[in-house]
Amino acid sequence: MAKARVALVRCDSYDPGAVGAAVERAFRLLGGVECLLPRESTCLVKPNLLSPSRPELAITTHPEVVKAVVIEVKKVARKVAVGDSPGRGDTLGAAEASGVAQACRDAGVEVVPFDEGSDFRLLEGRLCKEFFLARPVLEADAVVSVAKMKTHGFMGYTGAVKNLFGCIPGTRKAKYHLRYQGREEFGIMLTDLLLAVRPAVSVLDAVIAMDGDGPSHGRPRPFGAILASRDPVALDSVALRLAGVDPAGIPYLKAAAERGAGAMYERDVEVVGDEPGSFVIKDFRMPTGNRHRSLLRLGGILKSSITAKPVVDTEKCTGCAVCQRSCPPQVISVVRKKAVIDDSRCIRCYCCHEMCPSGAIRLRMGMAARALDRFIDCLARK
Repeated sequence: MAKARVALVRCDSYDPGAVGAAVERAFRLLGGVECLLPRESTCLVKPNLLSPSRPELAITTHPEVVKAVVIEVKKVARKVAVGDSPGRGDTLGAAEASGVAQACRDAGVEVVPFDEGSDFRLLEGRLCKEFFLARPVLEADAVVSVAKMKTHGFMGYTGAVKNLFGCIPGTRKAKYHLRYQGREEFGIMLTDLLLAVRPAVSVLDAVIAMDGDGPSHGRPRPFGAILASRDPVALDSVALRLAGVDPAGIPYLKAAAERGAGAMYERDVEVVGDEPGSFVIKDFRMPTGNRHRSLLRLGGILKSSITAKPVVDTEKCTGCAVCQRSCPPQVISVVRKKAVIDDSRCIRCYCCHEMCPSGAIRLRMGMAARALDRFIDCLARK
């Protein structure tokens, strides 16, 4: 069986010329855009527009990467549109704030809203045999995923595969969090979604990635790379290995590999372009919610004392109620202009942490996890 090919290209800044050259080279390493997309097709370029955030915060796909991809796609496509369903705000607002709307105007394409959609049947779905997908996704001949490399409190990591969750419009995403509350279940659902959308090619903006408590409140982290592949699972796996993270620890990558929906293991992936060894980062920080996850299989009382929980910082909380509106099980209230979380009913999806515009919700490790960290620190000092 042929190996999945992942293009890895050095790009150390968001200089328009550098990004354009890197994206063009990445596509050329995969055979050229004419081999990746059907000619005279309708293409949807799908960036990560998580929230209305400035590009320097590394929360959204950088506008220069989006523009460079659009320019390449326009070489073969008849019509190109750009869109996503943000977790907070609307498509056009997030696109304007992130600079993506201006990038699209410069490239001569339209930003399309993801407000409307319809059901898509997936016979091979393992857990989810029907998805409500945004209309632009369903109407496109090909989808190009242009993701941002970030950590993710709930799933550990978000990249090319997780980016597809934004194909589900608005608050409808909450239904999937409620139905698939465990990480493994949610990972299987994301694999089903991957099979439903089937992006023609995926691009990863890892020029500046995000580590720590992503996907909104982590640390912008220089990584210096643009990656691309027909196989988003292979792409994410390569990016994680460069960061020193085992991709098998990310539930949806493991689920996809087990089902043959993508290549995760090194033996099944060919990296072309620049030398991987020149990109390796040794101190890439994973999110608080992902630490000591391997102990959760022990279950019982240990599970609650390991799992991180969202905690409100009352000094930062403005009482805006974004967390309340974002909470899938609706267990957050606003009392005297401060958010209050009913911990007994919290499903640990961390949507509140992800969406809070003030950074007022932090993830606090459970008691056992904190004790284990102290023990590890003591050993390290000896």
